[in-house]
Amino acid sequence: MKSFNLPLLSKLLVVVVLLSMQNIYAQLQTKNWIIKEKSKGITYSPRNGDKFFYVIFNPEVINSNKKKDWLVKMTKRIEKSYTSPLKWKLNQEKNNEWSCMASAIYKSKKFSVLLKTETLSDDSSFIVYMGGDPLLLLKHYKSYANVIDDAKKRFQKKLIVSNKIHQQNHKKKVTYKKKTKLTHKQKKLAIERAIRTASGKGAKPSNIAAVMIDSGLDVLVGGFYNDTYILFKDGTAYVNCKIPPNELLVSKSKELQPEKWTKWRKSGAGYQIFNKKKGIWKKLDAIKAIKVRNGERLNNKYISAGGSQMYGSHRSWITFKPNGRFELKNISMMSSPSGSIGPSTTTVHKSDKSGTTGTTVVSGTNVGGGATSKKKDGSKNTGTYHLNGYTITLKHDNGYEHTELFFFYKANKKTFIYRDERFWVDKK
Repeated sequence: MKSFNLPLLSKLLVVVVLLSMQNIYAQLQTKNWIIKEKSKGITYSPRNGDKFFYVIFNPEVINSNKKKDWLVKMTKRIEKSYTSPLKWKLNQEKNNEWSCMASAIYKSKKFSVLLKTETLSDDSSFIVYMGGDPLLLLKHYKSYANVIDDAKKRFQKKLIVSNKIHQQNHKKKVTYKKKTKLTHKQKKLAIERAIRTASGKGAKPSNIAAVMIDSGLDVLVGGFYNDTYILFKDGTAYVNCKIPPNELLVSKSKELQPEKWTKWRKSGAGYQIFNKKKGIWKKLDAIKAIKVRNGERLNNKYISAGGSQMYGSHRSWITFKPNGRFELKNISMMSSPSGSIGPSTTTVHKSDKSGTTGTTVVSGTNVGGGATSKKKDGSKNTGTYHLNGYTITLKHDNGYEHTELFFFYKANKKTFIYRDERFWVDKK
């Protein structure tokens, strides 16, 4: 009979138990967070309802000597989310990492913000953005190591899947050349056209139980997310709607957009929505959309603003007049990204009732200059409007006419949703 080394087995057993306990502890730590993987990164928010968040931005290829500049540029983007300027305190951490901390005012309350760089691999790094009440920042910073560890595992998993897809596509590249494929944007536009019909010929109001809006701050883009839900009386729900319900071809949408259809049910005074990916019912954290009266007139100037890309921003204004006229104005700015090789480029685009102006400025060590273009196309930014139900029809003075999704976010009519953008009264 073969003998066993009991002391050795005991040691191995202890190691296994410790590793298991460590893994269980890490799982328990991440279970305390609501984790959402988005196109620009991963967000972590406490399940207990604390007003605090972690945002882990997607990794980028960045030289370790450029991390300081990279972080400083990120602070400029973050500032767009707050109502007062931020005073950042920059610190160099261990292993050539950097951090920035600032105090801010958000919705009339004190808010602490902390940014840190972290390394994923030899050639890629990511930025951690966390914010909340100063006391909550101290409380949840204890989970920093677990959150970062979880984020790294998710990024590595994405990288592995991405490499597998790349290898599969590389093997099939000969067959791809034989086929003409639509780009993602072309396919999206084709589907949007296919599911839409003339106003009044889509979903009937008598078949709709409620129109709900889930709107809030998206810290990844420095603006608002606005998801509209159409709850039908048959128990089905259409999510992230961007067109007027009375123009939605329900059967065609179910055929071409199955991912945007799910189920809903009443839950007390509110609603629950079925999460198809997880197979569970979740509370629909949304409020009822306020539809407009037929022919209703407004008399106010509204603004929508946010980050457009990593180092860009946009602002849009629409002025409604009581005589049924409207005026549009847009300003956007885009800069070349951090880590780019060569001179930096900044482009500013402005469009209003006087026309469109575009200015590009190039600056670098041995180069500098710029160019400006102008168009007298101001008639596209003025015209008449008509409100009705969940729609707005805009007739531009240049002849262009279109109908879009429109409703008030609250009964005071100081905020409205246009397609998937949120506008509010401009107090300036």
